[in-house]
Order: sequence, then structure tokens, then C-alpha cells
Amino acid sequence: MGREFFAPPVDNLMISNLDAIFEPLRSLSVHDSYRHHSLPPECIISIDTLVDIFLAGSWDVKREISRNVDAKFSFAFFMYAQQSAVESVRGGTPEMLMRGLLALAIENLAFDCRDSITILAQLYHSARRFPQIATDELFRHVVDISCLPFRETLEGFVNRSDAGKSIEVFGLRESTPPAPFNYETVRPARETRAARVRKLLQGFRRLIPILR
Repeated sequence: MGREFFAPPVDNLMISNLDAIFEPLRSLSVHDSYRHHSLPPECIISIDTLVDIFLAGSWDVKREISRNVDAKFSFAFFMYAQQSAVESVRGGTPEMLMRGLLALAIENLAFDCRDSITILAQLYHSARRFPQIATDELFRHVVDISCLPFRETLEGFVNRSDAGKSIEVFGLRESTPPAPFNYETVRPARETRAARVRKLLQGFRRLIPILR
């Protein structure tokens, strides 16, 4: 009796520390973070700690962690996951990919699922660069330890075709060497001046019969 009503002591200990762990994230400025293209060290430590607790904790602990994520600072988890996708390749550290996925599991669609899916594509692409990783198996493992609603989003992503999981679908590509490995947005090619002139001439030709 009582086991089903009271969380185990280890769960109580984990949950009691959450406010202190989240504090650096709550005071984080989105403008400063994106301007510097990185998270402050204290925020990385906070998310590292949350990832460890999430991985080891019960379902109650996992849900409580995600309940503490506010849309105002959820971008920190996106940045952490995106940096995991990049730094895993740069440093040859595939274990970072799991941590990136767990950061998204913690964020648990607090902001917008489209942001999560775009970063999932980057993590997936990075994972496929490591021949020792069974990428779908890695992602399905995180599905099994994630809470709703992210669990359904991740499962839906894994079930896509290979083409549907490619970074190209999300308008991304790898950076071109000798630049360090990264993901960059594919921007539409600008029209050349000659192309614009041709379009203008074609428009004038269509008008000529009307003018006559």
C-alpha cells in the first residue's frame, strides 16, 4: 500500500532539484543566444543534467521535467539538439546524437513541432554518417522512452521514407568544405540581370498585339 500513491525517494530527489536546474534557462535571452550562435555554458550544463535525469527517471519524472519547459525558452533545447547534430560529426562523437534526441524529448513540442522535425532531420542525417550506428534503431529507442506528444512526432518521422527524412526536404544542405561541418539553408538562386531583362521583353511582346 502506498507504493502507487508516492513517488520513489529517488524520484522525489530528482524533482526537488528541478527549479535550480531550470533557473539558467528561464533567464536566457533568445536574442543573445541566436546572436552568438551558441548557448551559454551554464545553460548547456543545465540541459546536460536534465538529459541525464530524463534518461534515468521514471515516467513521472520525465513528465515533470517536460512540464517545466516553457515556450519562452524552449529554443534552448532546439539549439542544444542542433549543436549535437553538428558537433557529433565534427568531433566524431556519435553519443551526442542520443543526447540531442533526448533534448527534443524534454522540450516535448512546447513550442512548434515543425522546429522539432527540422532538427530531427539534421540528427538523422548526422547519424547516417556513422556506419556503426543503426539510425532507425537509435530513433526508435528514443521513441520508447519519450512522452506524448513528442513520442508520436518522433515515431512519425522514423516511419517516413528515406527521402522524406532527408535534409533536402527541409531546405537544408551540408556546408561546403573547407568550411567546418554544419547545416545551412538552401536559398533560391537569384535571378541574373539578363534573366530579368528577358522576362520584361517577353511581357512587352505579349502586349504588342493588344496595342495594335
